[in-house]
Amino acid sequence: MIFALKEVLRVAVPLMVSTGMFSLVLFVDRTLLLWHEPSQMGAAMAAGNLFWVSVCVFVGIASMTSAIISQYIGADQPKRVGQLLWQATWFSAATLPWFVLVGSFGESLFRLTDQPEHLIPMQAAYFRILMWGGAGEVLQTALSGFYSGTHRTRTIMLVSLASGVLNLLLDLVLIFGVGSADPETGLRFLELGIAGAAIASTLSFWFKAVCYAVLLMKPIERERYGILRGIRLNRRMMKRLIYFGLPAGLMYVTEAGGFTVIVLQIGRLGDVPLQATTMAINFNMIAFIPLVGMSIAASVLVGQHLIRTGPGPAIRCVIAALIVGWAYSLAWAIAYVFAPGGLIALYSLSPTGVDSEVAFEIAEKLLGFVAIYVILDATQLILAGALRGAGDTWFVLLAGLFVSAVAVVVGTVWQPVAARFQDPDGQAAALVALDWWWWVITGWVCTLAIVMAGRFLQGKWQRMRMV
Repeated sequence: MIFALKEVLRVAVPLMVSTGMFSLVLFVDRTLLLWHEPSQMGAAMAAGNLFWVSVCVFVGIASMTSAIISQYIGADQPKRVGQLLWQATWFSAATLPWFVLVGSFGESLFRLTDQPEHLIPMQAAYFRILMWGGAGEVLQTALSGFYSGTHRTRTIMLVSLASGVLNLLLDLVLIFGVGSADPETGLRFLELGIAGAAIASTLSFWFKAVCYAVLLMKPIERERYGILRGIRLNRRMMKRLIYFGLPAGLMYVTEAGGFTVIVLQIGRLGDVPLQATTMAINFNMIAFIPLVGMSIAASVLVGQHLIRTGPGPAIRCVIAALIVGWAYSLAWAIAYVFAPGGLIALYSLSPTGVDSEVAFEIAEKLLGFVAIYVILDATQLILAGALRGAGDTWFVLLAGLFVSAVAVVVGTVWQPVAARFQDPDGQAAALVALDWWWWVITGWVCTLAIVMAGRFLQGKWQRMRMV
């Protein structure tokens, strides 16, 4: 078990730092928007969720490069790696026109969900700009799979750190602008607010993709993995990528879609509940997103060990990943329970309005929900990654689809009668509805953990192969 822990940490820690940088960028991005204009933070939350729903099925397909590459390495077939990367590259390029088209319908999509009228232009602008970076996000996911699949996760960490720093610097310039404010407009040069935040994120997506493409052109990589020789379209390999990746992508869209429905329902309650939810979710993301790195590590280690050494070492790696994930999540749960005020106080470092002060108080209470499910969230994420690494992607999809659908249906059918928080007589009803939706999120995560644990213990995944 000590060896398994060392192996997991060697692969997972750089990935956790990488994904942790992403969560930090999200947190700072939304905090800066709060300081610029409080309502922009909630708008970015809703629009960002819709962006992820729109791209995540394609990102999920591209993400399977890591697990498939790990099995090619385990089977001693390195020349197949270059072919797979090119299929993923052509797939990524084909998504760009679709993403741009979807982005043009952003305003109509937000109007369909009955969002507050003053938020819709901000949400639509943020969504439309982000969609130009969708193909870049798909491509960087596919190319980074080479480094996670070959266990060279330090490269992913360094690229992510560079991208994160670029994103944050662009945020500061493009959200707040530079120089003195114009006497007529009151705006600084390049002060774009929420649109600037979207531009910064879009540029960082493409920056990561370019970095990986340049690194893959190193002579040693080209020769060993047949990077240039695999440029032609290989329909059989493309079908394999889509067959194993589509369930992962659909799982992402199922979970993200369900969560977006819930966030949009909360958005109907008004600015204050949406701001409070965004604050709590931001801290949830700081804990959750680094665990995506642990999930990827579990996936590639299971994939390689199943081919090379059998299920025994694969099981030990999963147990080691769970131990690390539980310890990490427990630390955050303690912080959510005993120091919620200190965490939320980070949002008040810049002057805010009365509504934001109320949102701070509500967000402190919402962190209690996060404390309940954060450890189980780590469990379901790591076990789902292990199952995907073995090739059990269709079960992960179907189970996630069922649980997510039940959560949304139960939440919608039995939700309390809600009013807008801004209405004089509606605050109490809005808070009851807000609590209801957070109980739905908590039950959803707990059920996913139980289902994934049951499938893992059943053991059918141990006989699966993708190559």
